[in-house]
Amino acid sequence: MRGQFARYRANSGAQARFDECGLPTDGYYDELVDGRGEVRSMWSELSADFVEQGEGGLNRIDYRVRRQIEDDGVTYTEMVPGVETATPKPWRLDPIPLLVSADDWTRLETGLTQRSLVLDEVLTDLYGPRRLLTSGLLPPELVFGNTGYVRAAHGITVPGRHQLFLHACDISRWSDGQFRVLADWAQAPSGAGYALADRRVVSSAIPAAFEHAGPRPLTPFARAMRLMLAEAAPELADGEEPVVVVLSPGSNSETAFDQAYLAQMLGFPLVESADLVVRDGALWMRSLGSLERVDVVLRRVDAEFSDPLDLRPDSRLGVVGLVEVLRRGAVTVVNTLGSGLLESPAIAAFLPKIARSLVSEDLLLDSPPTYWAGDALERSHLLTNLPDLVIRSTVDGSTQFGPTLSAAERAELSARIEAEPWKWIGVEPAEFSVAPAVDFDGGFSPVPVGMRLFSLARRGGYTAMSGGLGQQRMRLEPTRSVIKVAAKDIWVRAATTSPAATTESAFEDRSRRAVPVVEAVSSPRVLNDLFWMGRYSERAESVVRLLAATHDVYQDYRYRPWLDGADALPILMRALSATTGTFAPEAVLRSATGNAVTPPEPPADLDLELDADVDAVSAPAVPVDGPEAVEAGAPQADSAWEHTGTSALARALRTTGTAPRRDSDASEVESAEEKRSVRSQFDDPLTLVAEVPRQSQGRFRSAVHPPSDAATTAAIGARVAGASADGFKYLASLTGDSELSGSLAHAVDRYGAAARAVRDQLSSDTWMIIGAVDRALAAFRNADAEQENALQDVHSLALAALLSLSGIGAESLVRDTGWYVMDIGKRIERGLALTALLKSTLGQLNSPEVERVVTESVLVATESAVSYRRRHRGSADVAALSGLLLFDAGNPRSLVYQLDRLEADFHALPGGTGSSRSQRLLADAQRMLRRVDPADLDATDDGQARTELVELLDGVHLRLRKLSESFETTKLALPVDIQPLWGNTRMVG
Repeated sequence: MRGQFARYRANSGAQARFDECGLPTDGYYDELVDGRGEVRSMWSELSADFVEQGEGGLNRIDYRVRRQIEDDGVTYTEMVPGVETATPKPWRLDPIPLLVSADDWTRLETGLTQRSLVLDEVLTDLYGPRRLLTSGLLPPELVFGNTGYVRAAHGITVPGRHQLFLHACDISRWSDGQFRVLADWAQAPSGAGYALADRRVVSSAIPAAFEHAGPRPLTPFARAMRLMLAEAAPELADGEEPVVVVLSPGSNSETAFDQAYLAQMLGFPLVESADLVVRDGALWMRSLGSLERVDVVLRRVDAEFSDPLDLRPDSRLGVVGLVEVLRRGAVTVVNTLGSGLLESPAIAAFLPKIARSLVSEDLLLDSPPTYWAGDALERSHLLTNLPDLVIRSTVDGSTQFGPTLSAAERAELSARIEAEPWKWIGVEPAEFSVAPAVDFDGGFSPVPVGMRLFSLARRGGYTAMSGGLGQQRMRLEPTRSVIKVAAKDIWVRAATTSPAATTESAFEDRSRRAVPVVEAVSSPRVLNDLFWMGRYSERAESVVRLLAATHDVYQDYRYRPWLDGADALPILMRALSATTGTFAPEAVLRSATGNAVTPPEPPADLDLELDADVDAVSAPAVPVDGPEAVEAGAPQADSAWEHTGTSALARALRTTGTAPRRDSDASEVESAEEKRSVRSQFDDPLTLVAEVPRQSQGRFRSAVHPPSDAATTAAIGARVAGASADGFKYLASLTGDSELSGSLAHAVDRYGAAARAVRDQLSSDTWMIIGAVDRALAAFRNADAEQENALQDVHSLALAALLSLSGIGAESLVRDTGWYVMDIGKRIERGLALTALLKSTLGQLNSPEVERVVTESVLVATESAVSYRRRHRGSADVAALSGLLLFDAGNPRSLVYQLDRLEADFHALPGGTGSSRSQRLLADAQRMLRRVDPADLDATDDGQARTELVELLDGVHLRLRKLSESFETTKLALPVDIQPLWGNTRMVG
């Protein structure tokens, strides 16, 4: 331990004796150790919990924190320039907190609330009387020339005493021990949700250390924000129960988790632009079949994107007409439009003088020394010291680091400053103190740290969050700026003379309005995501069950292809292909005799009895799922996870299918693909041969089962091809290839994407389950040995997790509109999977032993084996199986049960009349089941096809598909894209 501490002391000076730009400083401040080399008092009592843990102990703490982050689904989306969407990554949180003493916090809290009050006065004046401009305290060009100034916001005010509702500051401690403000955030401050989530993670992962330290709680800040948002409602608000929403740019934004978690903690709906609409001079939230008046909006969308009509015409993130509603005083938006002006680095340069004028006080928290080039004397200093300063634009805040510029770049920048001096300021590079953090070796080392603190407007001034978002930084050697690499939980220690501040805010009982009980958002956007959550959760479960059942048969006949029943394996492989909409390799679909196992032809008298447009349905011959789908049927060799190693599994997965022939009918495939809906990433991959127009069915079959010559047939006939390496490749790819539409991994990924879009409405346990499935799939992908055991393990782990997910949906979620829509998706998917499975496995008569193996596998895949054996003593009878899986209303896995649940769900929706197209299609499917005698389903024609069974399954399957399409296009349809009235010209200032 002494050696580790000595290493920390040695590295501390190396890390901290440089500023933001990598230039040497006179000294540094160590949060752990004082100038005498002694551990500071606030750390000494926690040394055993962190510093003295040693490498093994710190590794265990770090692992628990990382695991908790995965279980809670805490993510950050790092956007790449030129890429519209990015995959969220786990949030990086250092397990060692950043400690703040009671004395230091007193200084920080007082300085932060004072600075918020001064900025509030500035904001009120600049969009009101503008005395700061007329008195000369602030140059007009710094206001009107800044992109944060919103001309349309002039005269718009927020009810109450303060115009600045939420304020955040980035702060660091310099070598002299003083705190300085590096940046103010007033546009739509982010990080409060992360701070609350970090506290939850740390307190759960290291409870003993947390209880020992007893840091001041953060939840009173969230409660105060909830109350103050309700109080911000305009006087025109209807009644005494204002409706508050959190406006987000969407699930693809960088801080999507932060927005969703904050909304969840506040108990307010998280909405996007598609959920809101302006009608009759007011702002409304869309609901299924109705509109609900909105009174307060906590804005997380930048001001210029908030209204395509009055601000930025090319925005798709705002609400058309929002500015006009604000002018009428019919809604309150906080932070108010135009508050982004306070983030200008030029405002900070004049803030000390403004503070003395407005509040007759000196700033307690000042900014680093700043020089505005608009002043001749300061411009001279800036140009002389340009190589040592950080140069920022007063127009858009863009930054250039003087030490990193070449001589030519400095000359060019100097010329620009001379030409338009008012556009530039120079700032002394920031300094950072160092604090202990877990390093890559499992020990602890010093790292540069800062913090983001938050303050909230209240009636009597501002109140600060007792903590905030710690910022762990990394220095890029030798002369580069420090960057943020992780977060830290900030623990504010309680004063020794008084108990920790655990009481509620003093103003809590004075709220003039009661917060309403608002039902979860049921806009078409939210319901669409919930609908597909239901479908993808059920899809993942049905796929993994069938994969596990098929893998069991694969293992039984892998080395014993001569046994009776071996031909069941190609049939199950064909079922996997049909139910997942994927192409199985030709070899795995051949029986032990070398004959191709082909689906039965649909009967010529297939009775559709649907509306006129049903006959025109043209399902794509090749399933396509999502805009990023590769060329249909092509080998999926470029999956992202296949490049992570050269294991046998990775090599096996580089060829998973047979490419379809590109013949004269290729245009039919392309045309079908072009007809996919706007939400094509959620399209149904389950496509049966019977759904393809009859004139193209032959081509579709030849694409899946290309003809082979006699020699190939003879070679394949030597064994059961499905129990070969090709069969394992197919099973492995359907398990772990997230880029293969129809696979287990693909369904899990899509479920996660839909869930993230409605995170604020889901239980936190949801993310623990998704994390468990992700970890199981990742372990399978990285397995280098015992591949078959790994395949079996991942199926078991994934199924257990998916059952937990189903349990949450059944036992923990409120039966509101969203739940019924999610259940509709679940029932549709289960019905589609069941009809596809039964048609693929039982549509053709087989030998008794093959029939027995197939029947047992179907029962296992549908979780009905125990019930069937108890009733029928193990006999393989199709009529008996149909009675259980098709007609038994008491079996939750039966088809009639799914249809009955769909009927109940549709009636539970608002405005459910029973006469919608979706309900008519459902009633038609129910009539088809009632007209059939189970005993007739075992009858076969001359070609040994069970025509009655196939006709029934085809009819119900097609109706379920049309029901899903009708429901999506009517109840779940999103608003059409905004059409700009003029060009794409930005109109902000």
